[in-house]
Formats: sequence, C-alpha cells, structure tokens
Amino acid sequence: MVTLSELAQDIQSHVAVIDKYLKEHNLPQPTFDADSPRELPLDANVQRARMLLIEQASALANLATGSADHLRWHCMNSKYDDTALHFLAAYNVFDAVPREGSISYAELSTKVGMPEHRLRRILAQAYTQHYFYPPKPGHVAHTSNSAMAVGDTLARAWILHNTEEVQPWYANKLVDATRKWQDSYNPLHTGPNVNAKPGEEKSFYQIMDGDDDGEWNGVKGKGFRLRRLYDTDQFFGTGGAMKGTNIIRAYDWAKLGRATVVNVDGITGYLASTVALAFPELTFIIQQRSSPWYEKQFYESLPVKLKGRVSYMAHDQYNEQPVKGADLYFMSTVLHKENDERAIKIIRRCVEAMDPKKSRILTRDIVMDGGDPPPEDWAVKGGGAYDAGLGPTGVITRLNIGVDLQMLSVLNSYERTREEWVALFKKADPRFALKQCIQTVGNCASLMEWVLE
Repeated sequence: MVTLSELAQDIQSHVAVIDKYLKEHNLPQPTFDADSPRELPLDANVQRARMLLIEQASALANLATGSADHLRWHCMNSKYDDTALHFLAAYNVFDAVPREGSISYAELSTKVGMPEHRLRRILAQAYTQHYFYPPKPGHVAHTSNSAMAVGDTLARAWILHNTEEVQPWYANKLVDATRKWQDSYNPLHTGPNVNAKPGEEKSFYQIMDGDDDGEWNGVKGKGFRLRRLYDTDQFFGTGGAMKGTNIIRAYDWAKLGRATVVNVDGITGYLASTVALAFPELTFIIQQRSSPWYEKQFYESLPVKLKGRVSYMAHDQYNEQPVKGADLYFMSTVLHKENDERAIKIIRRCVEAMDPKKSRILTRDIVMDGGDPPPEDWAVKGGGAYDAGLGPTGVITRLNIGVDLQMLSVLNSYERTREEWVALFKKADPRFALKQCIQTVGNCASLMEWVLE
C-alpha cells in the first residue's frame, strides 16, 4: 500500500511536468485568482500528469484525513457543498459579486435578496470549496472557480438542474426505486414514479416538458425545464473532460473529404459546429426533435461562416431516418441515454438509411473500461497501460461512474464497456464492426467508428 511520503514524491513529479510545460510555453500558472486560466493545456503529457496529480492528491488528502474522520466528514459536508451551490445559483450570487474587487456582505444581501446572516453561512461553506473568498473582514470576492460562472447562464443551468431536479427527485430516491423494481431498465421505473399509480408514471422528458410553474431563459411555464436541460447539456459538453475540441484530435475527419454528416439528436449543434469550422469540406445536418424555441435558438447561435453548411432538421431518432446514404451518421451521448431495446431501434434506423459501401456511424460515448489513445499520444502511453485518469480510483473513472449513476437515476440506462458496445451494435446488425475506439487523455468520452462488413 502507498504511504504519505510516496504519494508526496509522486505528486511533486507530476507538478514538475506541468510546471515545465507552462514555463517553456510562457503560459500563466493556475491560481485561485479570478482571472486565472480555467484549464491546463490539452498537451497529452500535461493531461496525463494532471490526471495522476488529481488522483494522488485526493489519496494524500484521504490518508491525511484518516479513516476515523473520513466517513464522518464526508457525510456531514458533501451534501452542503451542493446546497451552497444551489443558493449561489438560485440567488445568482455569481453575477452579484463584481468580477473585480469585492462587495460587502450587507450590500450583497440587499442586492440578491437573501438575509445577511444566512448569506454569510452559505458563503462560509462555499469558501471551503474555493468558490469566492473573503479578501477582508465583511467582504466577499471572486475566485477562479466562482468567476467562471459570472454571466454564464449555462453554468447556472447545470447547477440548478442537478440540485433542483436530479438530486431530490431521482438520486435521493434511487434506493426506493431499486427496492421496488430491482435492476429494471424500464425508463419509467425511477424516483418520481415510486408512488405513482399504474398508468400515471411519467418519463424523465415528460416531466421536464410538462411542468408549467417556472421560467428559464425566456421560456415561461410549460417546457421551461426542458429549455434549462438544453443549456445543461450545452454546459457539460463544451468544456472540461467533455471538451469538444478533443473530438478533432480523436478522429481523422479529413479522410471523409467532401462529405455529408448527419448529427442524430445533435441537441445544441456545438460539436458539429466545432468540426465544421475546422474542416470546411464537411456539410452537417443537425437533427433534433421539433420544439417551439429550438430552431430559433439553433440558428441564432450558429456562427455566420457556417450558415448554408450546417443546418437544422426536425427529426425524432426513433423514426425512419430521412437522410439516405450519408457519408457519416454521428451520435454524441445519444445511445447512453437508452436501454438496449431503444438504443438498437435508433441504430437500426441509421442502418436502414446507410449505404453499406460508404456510410459509417461515429458514436461519442463513455467506454467504461477506456478507449485507445490517438496515434500521436502513443509515446505517452509508453507501451504500458493507458491508465492516466482511468483505473479504479482514477479521476476520469470517478466522473464516468457519476454519469453512469445519473443515467441510472433519471433514465434507467447505463454506460457500457467496449465489449457491451460491440454486443449492442451486433444485436442491431451482425455486420457491424468496430474499427477504432479512441479516447484522448483527460477526456471522459471515446469516439467509436462503426462500419458494415
């Protein structure tokens, strides 16, 4: 078993790798200052060192805490970390605190409409996670963590969706749902339906679309939660371990040449736009179910230079695929939301439209046992296990388990291993072959290329 001193030595070696790269490239060091860089460079060596640094620093903190306090402290504090974020987002404290400088508790209390004594207590909890800090007695200012959410509607959507919907309605009732339905994959066998009468159960998306008591980002009443879910998906998929730019490194888009790509259930169209900007010969069709606000939002957010080359098409992925013989059918985090039966139906709709001689499917999803590195990262792998961030205690493993449990809680679906992905596609059509499964270091998702043989 590893010791404190051994962990400390390993941690220093990983810090040295990151520090060397930043100095060689004249890049700023990460700090808690509000204007600090949001993330470290995507260089494979830096990301590998980062993954191992997080894992080993966590282990060091765990050992220093000791088993006598770990369980006690975790159960006492972790739930209130989420509570503090809920307050900060619900009262929009992020925007109320000036980006530069500080504000007094009294002024901030008046500005956000929260009693000062309670505000101080919530901020005290937030400080322990480096959200805001007290620069002097009686005042509060931004750190890099809190400043990231300033003016960011997507960040607030992410917090509120998880604290107001996922946690109370689904995660906190997962034990009750398991006791009632055991290991069910029925999307209706979830927390909100534990006490529902037969025939009155509602799916996750029915609940998101049906609530008419609220408002989000211009949508009042019915559908406001679905609109917030749209922003939630966009936030999670556009940064950090799901960062879209990794999709360019993980797949040889140039080999497609002048091609048509159908982005099935493309949600925001962010990933397609990212690729389209880098590869001007590609044309993208973003398919998404029709919503009153979706098409307007889509074209308003589409970069001007992509208009005419990236378009929206109203389409339900369970129905017949209207675009026949496309070069590529692309699905990002679509199939992980579905049980096997429903996922197979979506895949078969694509198969029916494919030209076996040229069409292929590209999926971007979590592979629980990890993907392979891109060719240029092979030196980082060094011929050994490509396990930076993976493994039982890896930071990417932990994130992927979190996504897996989120899917279990809200949809009764699950994240799959590579073997399970192959089995799923073979059930959809035995001709399918997995040509490659690429996961860039530091990213939680893998790109899987499927062809008909």
